Amino acid sequence: MSPNSQTPPVAEMVERLVATDNLPDELHCIRTRTQEYAGGREETRFEIWERPPVAFRQVVLSAETVREPDFEVESAFTLGIESMGADVMIQNETGLAEYDSETNQYRKHEFEPPTDAGGHVTDPPFVGSAPEENFDVAYDGTDTVAGRETHVLTFRPTDDTEWVHRGFEYVTLWVDAEYWFPLAHETTYDVQEGGLLQVDADESLGDETYCQTTTFEEITFDAGIEDAKFRVPDDAERVD
Repeated sequence: MSPNSQTPPVAEMVERLVATDNLPDELHCIRTRTQEYAGGREETRFEIWERPPVAFRQVVLSAETVREPDFEVESAFTLGIESMGADVMIQNETGLAEYDSETNQYRKHEFEPPTDAGGHVTDPPFVGSAPEENFDVAYDGTDTVAGRETHVLTFRPTDDTEWVHRGFEYVTLWVDAEYWFPLAHETTYDVQEGGLLQVDADESLGDETYCQTTTFEEITFDAGIEDAKFRVPDDAERVD
């Protein structure tokens, strides 16, 4: 039986989406992210390896500012490694490293990552925040992303939505029909509302919105990732 031989009810889809026992053990993907705000447009392309709940590696393949924004926005929707001066981010059980592949140097942030965390780093940030209670959910049919069948779900906040998520106008997810893992998402967020954006602007923001789209171009689940992917090279130099 194919993953989409029968379409489950919307409530069951949301339940599967926030569950963690159906997720793949590993993933390797190419993902693109587009951000549009304040008249600007930024496009970033990543390669990602992930083995929840701790191991993660992200490489910035390209980062381009197509149009300069009128003001800067720091977003909780982004992982931000491209702004750290490094092109690789590596997380493992010892902490987080920002690695510069050109200089073969890295900075280390030592901490103990939670070993019981659910989900993937690549999830949209609101997943896991009780969307079945705090959002109106609409089913928009099926689509194909990265060659895989997906269910399309659109979430809109209600009066009960947590303050931090109340700025969403909508979030649309393209959810893998086998693993119930989001393969694409599109969201629009009111810049002045909620707590997911930090804005560097002196004037009134009016009805400015922040729009983000992420899409997996390629994705492979459970193909086997070498442990070395989640470590900096042995000959790399640590710097402060």
